[in-house]
Amino acid sequence: MAILPPLSAGQLVFMFFIFSFSGWIGETVMESTVRRRFVNKGFFKGPYIPLHGVGAFAIYAVCAPLKHCPALVFLMGGFICTLVEYAAALFLEKAFHARGWDYDTYPFTRWCHYKKRVALSTSLFFGIAAFWLIYFYWDAAAAVSARIGPERLFIADTLLAGVFAVDAALTGRRCIKNKHAGIPNKPAGLE
Repeated sequence: MAILPPLSAGQLVFMFFIFSFSGWIGETVMESTVRRRFVNKGFFKGPYIPLHGVGAFAIYAVCAPLKHCPALVFLMGGFICTLVEYAAALFLEKAFHARGWDYDTYPFTRWCHYKKRVALSTSLFFGIAAFWLIYFYWDAAAAVSARIGPERLFIADTLLAGVFAVDAALTGRRCIKNKHAGIPNKPAGLE
């Protein structure tokens, strides 16, 4: 495996969106398969789930030093992602009276969830995802971001961040308005 040079801030921003978009694809495919119809999964309108970007960076920060021990990468990755997911669930519930997911509604998590926020089966999947991220995906995303070039990367990052900021502002406004009106903000696929 080639050694990559240190990552620039622009590369890190771009990688955050790569991981957020990848998470949206995975969750949309899973949710659409379970519901047997297309579900645009995620809290926002756009094709990204920032929770996956945060999770990827948290996994890398904790698990990259453990790369010599695949079992620890799996265990710590699953644990870190579960903590991030639980914190995000609490934030959505407290800030917006919204649920981003409900593990009581999936056949493969009904038996092993905690307060519908986290589930054992998904924590195990997170461990697999952490393994994949540490041994393959982080370096692949870094290589893609390095090939773009600094000028084009700046333009891409600016556009992605701008679109996301507008989406986040509109989504937050809608959710706060619903909260004050007593309208529940339901998870995608359950409305």
